[in-house]
Amino acid sequence: MYYQIVPAGFKFYKRRRMMKKNQKLLIGISAAVLVALVAAALLLWKGFSAKPEKGSKDITFEVVYQDGASKKHTLSTDQEYLANALEEAGLITYSADGFYTTIDGVTADWSKDESWWCISKDGTPITVGMNEQVIADQEHYEATYTIGY
Repeated sequence: MYYQIVPAGFKFYKRRRMMKKNQKLLIGISAAVLVALVAAALLLWKGFSAKPEKGSKDITFEVVYQDGASKKHTLSTDQEYLANALEEAGLITYSADGFYTTIDGVTADWSKDESWWCISKDGTPITVGMNEQVIADQEHYEATYTIGY
């Protein structure tokens, strides 16, 4: 009969090694599940997001100035996105920093007085940029000159 001499702490080392192996497996499975959930969310978002309409559309774009006065513009366009329709009508100017700061000849400058343009659809601020806002026939959009938040 042979006895194996086991150094003190060997069982602890073996158990710890097994736990690390299980931990790596758990992290790998968690990462795979996370990637699958993100992919599913993107597919659902893409599937349920608004699709551009082809053809002519009539939209109303209302500009509310700093003094509260407003001006309505009725646009007939074949464009599919709000920014393209407004550029086509000459109502907005694209700035070098990627923002539309000038609307209907009025510039909002955050660095001077914290002013900016709030773009909304039927009174509700849009959740995407004007380049991504799909337009449909008979919709109403507003650009409100806003100072601060």
